[in-house]
Amino acid sequence: MRRIDEYIHYVAKNAPTLEELRERGLEIGRGRGDITRLLERIQVVEVNNNRVSLTSAGRQLVSLREALSLSVYHALFFQRLFHYKLLVGTLAELREGDFENLHGAVNERLSRISPTAWLNKVAFKTLLQIAEDVGAVEKRNGIYYYRGDPVEKAVSEYYEKHGVKIGSNYYVAVDKVLVEECAKEEKPHNLYKVDTGCTVTKIYNLFVI
Repeated sequence: MRRIDEYIHYVAKNAPTLEELRERGLEIGRGRGDITRLLERIQVVEVNNNRVSLTSAGRQLVSLREALSLSVYHALFFQRLFHYKLLVGTLAELREGDFENLHGAVNERLSRISPTAWLNKVAFKTLLQIAEDVGAVEKRNGIYYYRGDPVEKAVSEYYEKHGVKIGSNYYVAVDKVLVEECAKEEKPHNLYKVDTGCTVTKIYNLFVI
């Protein structure tokens, strides 16, 4: 996950070639390596004339990453990686489980959708690591626990840091509003009342294909 994050930030600043990404240790494999193929598939980057650049979704991701840290990747992968969504949904229902039980539970659900589909252990381990990195999952003593929606937590923490909470509502300056449609100006204080639920929904919707 850290390498993906570094990859995206480097692309945002430099629009590098594929060779430059490999030279910096940000890519695996030759030609279009593993990270590039993944990010192309979920429409975060595009490759033209051997040079990599961000798509519109990639630019939105980078912008929100500054405010919400790695948790914003949860919204991206939840919307654009089916197996990640299936994993998180399974663990959210079970609440906890070890690697073998979770792997079996996810593949059992996958088989209901497509009888011949199967998620191997290497790919499953990668998805679990991503879920840990973005804050959706916690591993303790070999058991994985669902921690709740990391985007909801990050949005609340962001407004807790940058605003004032009165009752159940947050009030922030206009330059601290994450999603304009989810904020309402409160005169005469020049603060904006933000709807955190609306904000979370809009962030998820940004990454719907």
